[in-house]
Amino acid sequence: MTGKKLNAGKLTLWYEEGFLRYIHCGNQEVIRMINHALRDHNWGTVPMRIEEENIREEEDAFHINYKALFSQGDISFALDCEIMGRSDNSISFSYKGQALSDFRRNRIGFTVLHPVTPCVGNPISIVHTDQSQTQSHFPVQISPHQPFMDIKEMHWGLDGEIEASLIFEGEVFETEDQRNWTDASYKTYCTPLGIPFPVQLHKGEKVEQDILIQVKVPENYTVQEEADKPLEVKVQQSSPLTVPALGAMLTHPMEPEIIRELVKELGLDFLRINVELDEPKDHSPLSIMKNLGIPLELAVFSDKPDVKKLKEWAEDAGVIKRILLFGNTVKVTPLGWLKKVPELRQAFPGVQLFGGTDAFFTELNRDRVNAVHLDGVGYSINPQVHAFDDQSLIETLPAQGYTVNSAQALYPNKPIVVSPVSFHMRWNPNATDPDKPLREPTQLTDERQYTPLGAFWWLFSLKYLHLAGAEEVCYFELMGDNGWVRQVGEGLEKSPIYSLRSRLASFDRGFPCTTDQPLIMDGVAFENGQETSLFLVNWSKEEIDFNLPEGFMPIEYLSEQKFEWRQSDLPSSSLPKRTLAHFKKPKT
Repeated sequence: MTGKKLNAGKLTLWYEEGFLRYIHCGNQEVIRMINHALRDHNWGTVPMRIEEENIREEEDAFHINYKALFSQGDISFALDCEIMGRSDNSISFSYKGQALSDFRRNRIGFTVLHPVTPCVGNPISIVHTDQSQTQSHFPVQISPHQPFMDIKEMHWGLDGEIEASLIFEGEVFETEDQRNWTDASYKTYCTPLGIPFPVQLHKGEKVEQDILIQVKVPENYTVQEEADKPLEVKVQQSSPLTVPALGAMLTHPMEPEIIRELVKELGLDFLRINVELDEPKDHSPLSIMKNLGIPLELAVFSDKPDVKKLKEWAEDAGVIKRILLFGNTVKVTPLGWLKKVPELRQAFPGVQLFGGTDAFFTELNRDRVNAVHLDGVGYSINPQVHAFDDQSLIETLPAQGYTVNSAQALYPNKPIVVSPVSFHMRWNPNATDPDKPLREPTQLTDERQYTPLGAFWWLFSLKYLHLAGAEEVCYFELMGDNGWVRQVGEGLEKSPIYSLRSRLASFDRGFPCTTDQPLIMDGVAFENGQETSLFLVNWSKEEIDFNLPEGFMPIEYLSEQKFEWRQSDLPSSSLPKRTLAHFKKPKT
């Protein structure tokens, strides 16, 4: 973890850049994060710059003051915050802001993130603004809409007879299930989405909110210190699961020999090509695929379904394994394509026909496609809908599996395809600007695409999608700044993700692998018939001690600082910061 560790009675937490993270009581996570955000009229997050900050800490209490400024485009907003942690296991967070310009906003103020574990399925009591109460539960399957609304207070329990409460002032709050966007949390936020937005904020207008968190523990409760205990790593080798087929997006024409070489080295099973059926196909990479023999996933976009026209487009495509049916002005497969399924089956015999969305899982969850006559459903994933820092990206990894599990519940016995996975949002399905088309590309890139951290993230994305049962997964673009490789001068730069994937391409089965604290250290295990390989990553910036399962021996490791495999001179019980270690166990 990064930031500063603080105490409030028996609570421990991390303070980082104005926000509170990982509020724990003993080894139980109570709150994942308390933060605040200013979201513009297109749901863009305006960055905050802290200009003054004072931290005073005691053994079991702390006091923080800071002033901050939000400035972007026509938005200028000043903020004064006070955070107090007290010895009675309570924390207050005060927010006082003032608009320095006229601007439109969709949201402004506090957000509280509740961790999926241990909250999922647990009872919770909601006190509403009229003081009435509702008894409910944290959702198990991903909730398409807000599970809790009109919130004034929240009260829920944890193990060991611990009770937690949140009390809100200054706004009305409600909760959404952020697993819809692969955030591993339930989010309680203001203002309710039922209130029209964007909202005009005028220069000089003030916004004031307060949050109080209280945790009650039994008098004899003793906090167990976990820091000195080695983490336990467990590998369940009794029931190996087949690794999903992997693909990549081919977004522009390339030399056929380069395509063939990259697909072979990466062990890719297919390439995805977008077919913009309402546009000329002059610049489509389809024309070079006919003789390559590489299976294709065609993502077809049109509001005017035309099977004959699609057949003409696909004449040069070669081997088509799957067609994803999408529209241009709607977020999920339009009814027009569903009506064309019998005609499509005649035109493309043996080709899988999938519906779903090219946007987030939430669109599929909220506007469900009738998949009775389809072969399966798909949706895309990116980890940066709500937060952008490294730790938040790491937090999204388990939630990717939650989306697969919920998709399987919505569409039983239908294969689930995740296509594509990207580091950033490719287009914004929630933009409110009426002058832009729905699928306006964001043109975003992310430097982590070409860093060791990006490679580690990819490996554990594969883990959670694999264990959840995703049938196939399309990762990234094949070439470019958002790709596995990119052009540098006359040559190709292979990303660290490429290096890691090519080394693992022979592994076709994997095992469930768990650790005590996966946000600090996580593990993934594969086998290739001869031996089992275990990979452990230390996400933290400190050395971690752990207990290795019996029979595994250290082989090699990668560090974030120097991304090259080194023969392991590490002890088999500790892992340096931001390191991926490889262990092997011979098959008996």
